Amino acid sequence: MSAYSKPDFITSGDEFSLAYFSTSSNFLLVQGDLEVFFCDALNPNFECYNEVIEKLIIDHPEMIQCFVGYKEAGICPQKITNMASKQGLLTGQLSTAIQLSRSFVKVHFESVSLKQIFLAPYEHLIIERPDLKDFNILSFYQNKGHICMVSKSNEIAYALEFEYHKLQAQFANTLIEYYHNLESNPWLCSFHACAVQKNNKTYLILGDSGAGKSTLTALMCGSGYRFVGDDLILMDSEFNIYDNPAALSVKENSWNIVSKYHERFSTINESSRTKGKTKMKYLPLHLIQNNTPKKHKISALIWVNYKSNVKTQLKPLSSFDICSKLIPDTWVNPDSNYPELFAHWLIQTKGYQLTYSDFSSLESILNEDF
Repeated sequence: MSAYSKPDFITSGDEFSLAYFSTSSNFLLVQGDLEVFFCDALNPNFECYNEVIEKLIIDHPEMIQCFVGYKEAGICPQKITNMASKQGLLTGQLSTAIQLSRSFVKVHFESVSLKQIFLAPYEHLIIERPDLKDFNILSFYQNKGHICMVSKSNEIAYALEFEYHKLQAQFANTLIEYYHNLESNPWLCSFHACAVQKNNKTYLILGDSGAGKSTLTALMCGSGYRFVGDDLILMDSEFNIYDNPAALSVKENSWNIVSKYHERFSTINESSRTKGKTKMKYLPLHLIQNNTPKKHKISALIWVNYKSNVKTQLKPLSSFDICSKLIPDTWVNPDSNYPELFAHWLIQTKGYQLTYSDFSSLESILNEDF
């Protein structure tokens, strides 16, 4: 019989628990008899674990198998050789210098398409400084069906061409570290979210694609909130999140409403990048607000869902619902004790479901202490 992995730890919430499996780097939310079973399984003398898992896989294959994979399971990606050889060759008209607070970065691109993919949210940071003497270097090129990013020290990150968004996240990660003058940071986790702050309270704005995260963020920042970041938010092991210097992406269907809250928005050129077939503009809020790099503690999570002709509602979410919503879209560092730190933080965090159609009706609710 195959040996299935047991949870590394279980963190208890209100009528549920989070079980973590290092073999798959995944959390499993468990309740009732399933919660009791996995808690008992942590006892080294617990018997029949594999037999029960076999039955659970038959009854709930989609829920169990990906979490309790075989202990011997594991896939190491094939290394791509000679990727660093182009580091010194990517120069010329596709090289761009950007300024991140006190740090400078030269970014080299092998093609115009790569430049459009990666640089669009950072065009507001471009500077004309060909004489830079102290700067970081990043280079992008394509190799055997992959897009590769190479740093000055020849550290390499890469992704399949059709999964370029993974490398976009790595690029953003690196720029955030430069922006805050950090050495490569062992981040606790990263969120696909926006973040804003007001009155020393920081809110993480989440939601499905097209739910209106960026639009709501733009409107809030036009109504007295400070912009923290868009798309990628990084958290460290002390539960601080960090300003992301990228501009806020705004889709075409939101341009009219956003322009009412940001006078300069109409002067911003349409980006050469699109999301699908949707036109984009990038609103450089850190520059507009004259922000300096800061870190923040999250006060609450807000899941936004814009719908036409609905009553504005802000409803608290249970801890179980918060975990169910956040975990699938969040990367958690599998090293050290980070998963356990994340689990404890998440179970104690407040969360809300926001539904609205008219931002003006929402402003008074957002100004309340929640």
